Amino acid sequence: MLAAVLEGPRRLFVREVAVPRVEGYALVRSELVGICGTDKAFYVGTYPLFKRPLVPGHEVVGIVVEGPPHLVGRRVVSEINFPDWSCDYCRSGLYTHCPYKRTLGIDFDGGMAEFFAAPPTALHVFDGPPELGIFVEPLAAVLNAFAIRPIRPGDKVAVIGTGNVAQLAAQAARALGASRVDGVVRRGSRKAATLAKFVDAVVEEPAESAYDVVFEASGDPSALELAVRLAKPRGVVHLKSTPGLPATFNATYFVVKEVAVVGSRCGTFREFREAIRLLLSGAVKPTLDAVFPLAEAREAFEYAVEKSPTKVAVRVS
Repeated sequence: MLAAVLEGPRRLFVREVAVPRVEGYALVRSELVGICGTDKAFYVGTYPLFKRPLVPGHEVVGIVVEGPPHLVGRRVVSEINFPDWSCDYCRSGLYTHCPYKRTLGIDFDGGMAEFFAAPPTALHVFDGPPELGIFVEPLAAVLNAFAIRPIRPGDKVAVIGTGNVAQLAAQAARALGASRVDGVVRRGSRKAATLAKFVDAVVEEPAESAYDVVFEASGDPSALELAVRLAKPRGVVHLKSTPGLPATFNATYFVVKEVAVVGSRCGTFREFREAIRLLLSGAVKPTLDAVFPLAEAREAFEYAVEKSPTKVAVRVS
């Protein structure tokens, strides 16, 4: 089968590889795969590869061709964590933190290939178009953040960033009861106009200590200090970006303001189900800027890195 294979920084090639066969796993024919911030960090090398070479892609939609009868022929989206289901973390309900897990497109070959393998327990039926399905995984990750530290009715929320996760977070915050959602952007941001469709205001110079919840999704390590300045005393800062770079900040802000900083990663089955509901109902409307064929996967990554659009996807079939 054809696959996009990442061998190192900016060394991505489309070539023939073996069809993945894993005992007990379903085989899924990939349709569409999104490129996320982690994928871009792997591609440029700021985030070292966990597996080399790697078939990237975890924001993936496809059709099950082999697996349980109730899934064969169905369009599905996949969770990205494949746990062992027997360790203490799994038995405690923290299966996304299983130390023995495989992670799709991270340390286990992902969906940017004609086929990918996944355990049936990770697959969710998606009765919508692939162009919508690629947003289930990132939206589930956003919802996981708000599950760890929920938004309270009436909260004022600031979202730092203009990309895909920022846009999804703004819409999710509104759906979860925020009274106001502001987008915090750099002066002259090209994507501010798109973000403006999902927030009450786009702000370049936000007021300090004005928000109950701050969602940092810019991918800029220096934004952590800004997030803490924007949070009210005893407010909450959600960290969502994984740029693979260290961050420096003044810890005094955290202590004096008693700010809670919450890191979060992937969604669980609950967040996947809710993400599917929000997308199919139209409560969350994502932005897809460009779609490249699999043969042009390298061009897709270059476009995503250099042009910094909201979302780029690779069409496989």
